[in-house]
Amino acid sequence: MGNRTKQAASIMCAALLAAGILGAGTGMVYSGEKDAPEQGQISSTAASEQAQGSPPAFAAPEMQAVPEQPVKATSNTPQEIEALAAMEKVAENDRLGLYVNKATAEIAVQEKASGYIWFSNPAQRDEDPIASPLYKSELSAQVLLTYYNDKGQINAFNSFDDSVAKKQFEISPVDQGIRVEYRMGNVVKSFANIPKVIGKNRFETEILENIKDPDQREDVKYKFRLNEQKQVYEVRKLQDYVAEELSAVLEAAGYTAEDAARDNKENGVGEAAASEEAEFTVPVVYSLDGANLVVSVPAKELKASKAYPIASLQVLKFFGAADAGKQGYIFVPDGSGALIRLNNNKRNAEPYSLPVYGNNGTFDVKEQIQTNEVSRLPVFGLKQNDHALLGIIEDGEAGASITADISGRNDSYNTVSSKFQVTAMDYYTLSSGTKTSAVPMFETGKYQGNFQVRYAFLAGPSADYTGMAAAYRNYLAGKYKLQPLQASADAPFVLELEGAFRKNKSFLGIPYKSTESLTTFDEAKEILEQLKAAGVKAIDLRFVGWFNGGIRHSSPSDLSVAGVLGGKKGFLQLAEYMKENGFGFYPDTAFLEKYKGSSGAAMLLDRGKAEVYGYNPVTHAKDTSKFSHYILAPAQLPKQVNGFLKDYAKLGAPGLSLRDLGREVHSDFNPDHPVSRQDSLLTSVKELEVLQKQAGALMVEGGNAYSLPFAQTIVNAPMRSSRLNITDEEIPFYQIALHGYFDLAGAPYNMDELQNPRLSMLKSLETGSAVYYQWFASDASKVKDTDYNDLYALSYRNWLDEAVRLYQEANPVLAKVRSQVITSHRQLAPGVVRTVYQNGVSVTINYNQTAVAVDGLQLQPQSYHVGGE
Repeated sequence: MGNRTKQAASIMCAALLAAGILGAGTGMVYSGEKDAPEQGQISSTAASEQAQGSPPAFAAPEMQAVPEQPVKATSNTPQEIEALAAMEKVAENDRLGLYVNKATAEIAVQEKASGYIWFSNPAQRDEDPIASPLYKSELSAQVLLTYYNDKGQINAFNSFDDSVAKKQFEISPVDQGIRVEYRMGNVVKSFANIPKVIGKNRFETEILENIKDPDQREDVKYKFRLNEQKQVYEVRKLQDYVAEELSAVLEAAGYTAEDAARDNKENGVGEAAASEEAEFTVPVVYSLDGANLVVSVPAKELKASKAYPIASLQVLKFFGAADAGKQGYIFVPDGSGALIRLNNNKRNAEPYSLPVYGNNGTFDVKEQIQTNEVSRLPVFGLKQNDHALLGIIEDGEAGASITADISGRNDSYNTVSSKFQVTAMDYYTLSSGTKTSAVPMFETGKYQGNFQVRYAFLAGPSADYTGMAAAYRNYLAGKYKLQPLQASADAPFVLELEGAFRKNKSFLGIPYKSTESLTTFDEAKEILEQLKAAGVKAIDLRFVGWFNGGIRHSSPSDLSVAGVLGGKKGFLQLAEYMKENGFGFYPDTAFLEKYKGSSGAAMLLDRGKAEVYGYNPVTHAKDTSKFSHYILAPAQLPKQVNGFLKDYAKLGAPGLSLRDLGREVHSDFNPDHPVSRQDSLLTSVKELEVLQKQAGALMVEGGNAYSLPFAQTIVNAPMRSSRLNITDEEIPFYQIALHGYFDLAGAPYNMDELQNPRLSMLKSLETGSAVYYQWFASDASKVKDTDYNDLYALSYRNWLDEAVRLYQEANPVLAKVRSQVITSHRQLAPGVVRTVYQNGVSVTINYNQTAVAVDGLQLQPQSYHVGGE
């Protein structure tokens, strides 16, 4: 960890001590089961009192640096000061000033509190010793655009070479900012008095003889090519400024547009347009909103040549770019979050690029070599020295990717930004006999909203990933009016029970599917009673596979409770039992994953149905023998939800678990009614709101950002990153941003890839996440040799004692911090991390298999220390 980061952490801790929030006691050290506190050792009364501290101030819709305080200015370089001097101030408020260079279209934002300046393009880019001319042009660009040709091949433009250098851009004022309209490509201007073809004699008598200056006469003659065979002059291809000069000379010589039209007609040239060229119009709006800069591209105002659809837009790739002399890191939302240290020299690693909300399921992926964690929050950030910025994609995020790279590969700068897909493309294979050909198919239902990013600026102690997470938390809390959790005596034990499933059987050689029970409603009550008897007093139950054939159920629009589990009567009795005991009850339902029948499924670009299959672990190829499900067309979702709620209302359950609405979002390429991925997201948001109002508290799997306003509990929240080669450190950004407002749980302890429930418990203490187990009541053999082999080890009898023991150890800490936001998180040493909560409780974790001495503590292997009590 760098010295500046250590100083920032020390300042924050000192401030907390001074305020009487962070206790100075020695705390307690827990090295494992022998040293675990007895249940109730930390009094629930004290936990409740500490957990009821003042909630953090809301700051929305803008993001605020927290805590906000005057910070000593960090000097910009002389080149940056000089660059700002060449700019004009176009907007300001009490927090920021916005500047633009009207010759280059680059912008700068100055923080008034610190005086620090952020630039859209590096001020010293012309001196870059690494960048080639192409990359130097990109360093000067605010927009990078890619487009398709008729073969589906990708080509690229940048706003410097293809717009600014050609003076094909306009800057105009808007409220609190400016709008820059870039026209990219060889934009054709009409100079009607320039003939396309003119007879040799007329050219010499009507034009050349009327030009008095001999040099000018030769210059005009050079701009036409003599066709000896036809005895005509044909105009050469001219740049716009050259054509403009020629038009003026012809006008002075008395040659008019009518003359040109006559000559064109006489030589067989009509009004037919020339072959279409790649030309684009991209408007970008920069505006100040309190302490934030908002950058927006109105998608419906994008213009493109019909033959060259826009593939993607990357706006402000180099905003805040850190040069090789800066210290800090890039934050990317890979899973729980990851850091890329500035200048880490990992040039052999691929640049970072992952889509927000994971892959779009309506693309036919024939080979899957690597499976990455899903980026569930549309945010990114960059820390350089004692300043940082945070970007949040506010609109168009479902079609966006986060990209980042280090210095030394193509240029000398570390960068992070968003990249928006404008038009999707896939190939349709045509076959004729033994011959095949691939024809590109382009998306037609494009998003017509905005591609919009909001930037916040952090300084001093707030300029780290914890400060970024706090700023994002405040943004969410203000925008969606989120309320902190209420303090409670116990943290919830989250339990998932598997109900029924369909199993292949045969009768007299005739195959059929039978619905089999894994956990009946009565068995569920028995398991809950055993947990109660063991002292587990707070339980949130997620019950999976309770209707329409079980786990992989048929359409939820017509609901029938599984008879093998106890039918409707058994369900109602279980719901009543949960209510009497004050437990949370969340029957699970899938709305987007369609397990039976292709009717109503979304379409791929090649017009096939959107089907999801497993992949061969050896060849990585799609295994068509392992069908999983169809993807529901977004247009069908309201019908599914309405039908479900009509039946669900009769069951009186006070909550609902959503298997897929909070973890995945997909397009529909049906040519009759196409739906972009962002429009599909908006449909999901509407239905999430309906479900919350009518079904009560929602438990959401995955926890994509758009589902957060409607969620009470999030399970299978990301707990780790993809650990890509370019990244250096894994961080719990997701939990830092959301803890205190949601009950969070990662993967079930007994299904976690860590394969060590104690490590899962330590991760819960680090992130404030709930203890979570997945069980069923039947013998494990019941799922053997079925499509549910992966559930083989979930018989609850194998896990009950361990689960109770780990919960009793973790609960005193988790209960105390459940309603508290995380105010600090840092790595003290390899494998050793510390989390500090709002009420001053700190938890220091040693994940190592050896003892560690750090920060005055002696930590045994896989142990933890609780301080600040």
